[in-house]
Amino acid sequence: MEIIHSHKVLTLIRRGLNLIDRRLADHGVKVMLVMQEMLAADGCQDEELKKILGLLALLHDVGAYRTEEIDNLVKFEMGNVWEHSVYGYLFLREFTPLGQWAEVVLYHHADYNTMEEQPEQIRRYAQMMHTADRAVIWHDEVKRTEEDLDRHFSKGSGIVFSPESIDLWRHCQKSGIFSRLDDPHCLDAALNCSRLSSQEATAYLSMVIRTIDFRSRVTVAHTVGVMEIGLHLARKMGFSEEICQQIYYGAMLHDLGKIGIPVSVLEKPGRLTPEETAIMRQHVTLSGQIIEGCVDQTTARIALRHHEKLNGSGYPQGLSAEDLSLPERLLAVADIVSALCMSRSYKEAWPKERCLAVLWDMCREGELDSRIVSVMETFFDEIMAPANEASEPLRDVYERIYTEYRSVLKSHI
Repeated sequence: MEIIHSHKVLTLIRRGLNLIDRRLADHGVKVMLVMQEMLAADGCQDEELKKILGLLALLHDVGAYRTEEIDNLVKFEMGNVWEHSVYGYLFLREFTPLGQWAEVVLYHHADYNTMEEQPEQIRRYAQMMHTADRAVIWHDEVKRTEEDLDRHFSKGSGIVFSPESIDLWRHCQKSGIFSRLDDPHCLDAALNCSRLSSQEATAYLSMVIRTIDFRSRVTVAHTVGVMEIGLHLARKMGFSEEICQQIYYGAMLHDLGKIGIPVSVLEKPGRLTPEETAIMRQHVTLSGQIIEGCVDQTTARIALRHHEKLNGSGYPQGLSAEDLSLPERLLAVADIVSALCMSRSYKEAWPKERCLAVLWDMCREGELDSRIVSVMETFFDEIMAPANEASEPLRDVYERIYTEYRSVLKSHI
């Protein structure tokens, strides 16, 4: 049974990226389409290379969390936008099969005359992406004529843009690329050109989830913690392996909608205001919009009901005990345990006794299933050991990315 449909993962990622900022809706898919047509105009016959560059185009703005950077991204002539380029490059390099091709994303806003020291292929394809990206922004945001765009490119030829990339763009222009950027069928076809194996699909989806968790040291291992706690708790409860896997992947997807929550809310220290709490709670609804039709229904319900409570006090639907299956109830427990009890780099985890006390208090309030909490208590150490073990490599990667981010950014500003 395929829990997350491999052929739908890019659709799922597309929806998630569209939530970062409405001004960038389908921006990645449009750049992907232009990149594919530029490669065709260049006579590229290497199917694997075309797939790699198409995926890089789709994901090139995956590091764009900060509104102030997006304000620059939607301008044709930009200010400093190295932050998202560096973040995107590091995430793609660390968490996907793209390897050093990720450098194309690192340099996709670099001026042509600053790239003499870069490898020829990286320089070439980064410039193609740079040109494609600016053409899409011109089409979507500047909204002036193609002739005006051509004059802009001519003015920047050999300085901002490579003459070769401009020539490839003009070839695409003659074939009517501008009109196809408004055609949803063309965008769907561009996305469907890149078929992922099951292993690749999981890697790219995991990368997007890491970009959410890695927004702060506090949350860096949260999702993997929920996944491991949920899986091992389910096994201790005697669920079939099929149900265990549905819980595992439901946990993977449960916070995906946070990609659409403002960073100012996600990273706010201290208690949220009622207004901020309402915004934060939207992440479940957004998760549902992202995964609809891309995941089997049982797994989707497990993912989307992790904040529901047996007494009806949860959200977003206010469901009650009769509405919630045992796997759905289990993920709610796993989510709380991960949030409270996972060891963190900046402070000690809550002790077992304190964590269990919170769970039992919630049981007495009618919020959690006491049967699940009882199993969690009995096997607490056995369940937490693999969860903490799985989280350690992620913390190491977080620190490495954070350190390298500062170093690379310093060298380019």
